[in-house]
Amino acid sequence: MYPDYDTPRLTGPYLELHAEREEQKGRLGAEHHTLDEWALALCEHAGAVATAVLAAGQDPDNPAACRASLRQELLATGAGLIAFLEHVDSLEESVVDAT
Repeated sequence: MYPDYDTPRLTGPYLELHAEREEQKGRLGAEHHTLDEWALALCEHAGAVATAVLAAGQDPDNPAACRASLRQELLATGAGLIAFLEHVDSLEESVVDAT
């Protein structure tokens, strides 16, 4: 479907998502999970985003730090979603290759 996941095509937050995904690949290596495990991992990321939002509301004296924490959680969640998409695409490719 997308032959080259390693080439970012956009700038700004999209490039940051790509960088976060590359960092995840370096830290976690090849990830082989079931679809259920991928979905649970995304739920965990969503919980971390919610926690960061709640923390931001409880610390009005330090909004920049709160936004930075929330932004990092959003980047990690986005990169996790990209990882899940890569996995789903690899399943599709394996079906095509088997035929």
